[in-house]
Amino acid sequence: MTTLYSNLTAEDLTLGDVDALVGYLTARLEKAKKNASYRSDAFHALSTVQRLLNSQADDTRAVFAAAPVTQDLLDARLRQWNKLIRVILGWRREGDFSDRWNLIKYRDAAAAAEAAARRLSRL
Repeated sequence: MTTLYSNLTAEDLTLGDVDALVGYLTARLEKAKKNASYRSDAFHALSTVQRLLNSQADDTRAVFAAAPVTQDLLDARLRQWNKLIRVILGWRREGDFSDRWNLIKYRDAAAAAEAAARRLSRL
């Protein structure tokens, strides 16, 4: 995947997307930890990254599980999703990296349409 930003919005993403993304990175970290000597700097660094990922994942899951869905909640989802995506961007060119796992710019289709209209009005 070479695109940094997705055409998806916060409204398009689901808790399943969060879980799939976290599962992808968790598997990568576990594989790397198995290859690192126990108690080595690499092992400790990978363990630290895994704890940071778990904390970020918990925060992201919380906003994706919350209801009712309001504009403020969609804004929170956008922020949390993008924080989580920044953790995993190093893998975005891998063949098994999902097209859904990119930064998002807009909370919903209406916000995307408003931004497009503003861009067109400047021409």
